[in-house]
Amino acid sequence: MKSRTLIVAFLISWCSVQLAAAQGKDMLTQVELGMLGGKSKILWSEETEDRLNFSFSAFHGKEIKPNHYLGIHLGNDNYPDVQLLPIGLGWRGFIGDDIGSKWMGGANLGFGATFLEKRERTEWSSSWREGGLYFHPFLGIRMPAKKGKWALTSSIGYKWQPSSYFEGNHSQPETRPRIHPFWTRASLPEGFNSLNKVNTQFHSISFQVGILF
Repeated sequence: MKSRTLIVAFLISWCSVQLAAAQGKDMLTQVELGMLGGKSKILWSEETEDRLNFSFSAFHGKEIKPNHYLGIHLGNDNYPDVQLLPIGLGWRGFIGDDIGSKWMGGANLGFGATFLEKRERTEWSSSWREGGLYFHPFLGIRMPAKKGKWALTSSIGYKWQPSSYFEGNHSQPETRPRIHPFWTRASLPEGFNSLNKVNTQFHSISFQVGILF
């Protein structure tokens, strides 16, 4: 899991640097590292546990009006038992003088993918994890470097992100049943004779530091 996290973080960073190298004055790139703190419900139990999870993200946007940028947000969030890859839209806004530190506000909205999660399959059963929509508003500060056109950033925010765990038995051996994205418990999907779904809601306080250029 750690090696895959480092690989994804490197790829996102490399893409951000390449985009930044080609950007104009009206473009902005931000790369951040951080932690997500909160409580999580233990799977198949009503008990909860404290957690502090690693988070990595990158934003690349275009100025849509003075001091306001809209663009693409990518990330890697490592929660207990699941690794989610946020993919969506981001907004960054700044208040302050042209010289010196500025207050920063932002928000990210998109979908948490589970590309790196392995689907367990046997002749008669399957189990896997899926992500969902996420929302991440935050407030922070932008501190310009003494030399160069880059700046340090620090922020605190709130992140909501759901995840689901599926476990089911096949109606026929060696079948590969698929689940409709809007499946509910009202009826079984084709190819299953039983299917359980456990939803987890991750509510986190985010602490992030990064660079902006």
